[in-house]
Amino acid sequence: MKILKKILILSLSILIINSYSYNTILGHEVYINEKIKSMPLKYNNEGVCILMYHSIGFEKNNRLRIPQQQFKDQMKYIKDNGYTTVTLQDLYNFFVENKPIPKKSVAITFDDGYLDNYEYAYPVLKEFNLKATIFVTTNTIDRNNAYITSNQLKELQNNGIDIESHTVNHEELSKISYEKQLKTLKESKETLERILNKKVNYIAYPCGKYNEDTITAMKNAGYIMGFTTGGKIARKNDGICTLHRIGVVSIDGIDVLEGRLKSQME
Repeated sequence: MKILKKILILSLSILIINSYSYNTILGHEVYINEKIKSMPLKYNNEGVCILMYHSIGFEKNNRLRIPQQQFKDQMKYIKDNGYTTVTLQDLYNFFVENKPIPKKSVAITFDDGYLDNYEYAYPVLKEFNLKATIFVTTNTIDRNNAYITSNQLKELQNNGIDIESHTVNHEELSKISYEKQLKTLKESKETLERILNKKVNYIAYPCGKYNEDTITAMKNAGYIMGFTTGGKIARKNDGICTLHRIGVVSIDGIDVLEGRLKSQME
């Protein structure tokens, strides 16, 4: 009976070892599922392209508004060319926990929380089964018809679109005191957590502006990762509180998007 038990334990151990590959990444030992291991991977000394959108719709002479068809063409390019959209939690695991992600990864983000993100971007993201994050200024919720409502935020959060903070009133943080920075960072976080019944861990600084007080305030408010602008690939040496994003504007064609996505492979 004891021999049979040992044989069963040994068989189970072999199955587990065959299902996972043991790797050491920058001194950290991790298990990588074979299904993931079969894909080309990148590790956290490499960069990730984080795209930054604002509004989806047409408005003459407003570069921050991307026509829906143009946005759809961009998302189709991402899907058709084998890119994997990753969440901010994936990015945190990548940069901080040393966990690998697919080589052709991209993060899609939106700033401000415009209603057209729900009306025009969300259906496209669903069509192509892509993940994204919307950074919301909380003072607009249920108060301004041009912005997403609390019920819409809940729907988005429950369907693969993560909702995170963009302060209360879109304050340029580098222009206000530490105390005011801490206040807006805490209040926006608490508002979203109350609406969504989930932890809000990430902040995008309005206009990409921040200073040393901002970094201290965001940490004290309970955020674990922050995002700026900068128009560059996000890399670990940016600092986990100041990761770069690349803005997408209406004059950008597919060739521009292609170049930005491929630049992370260099």
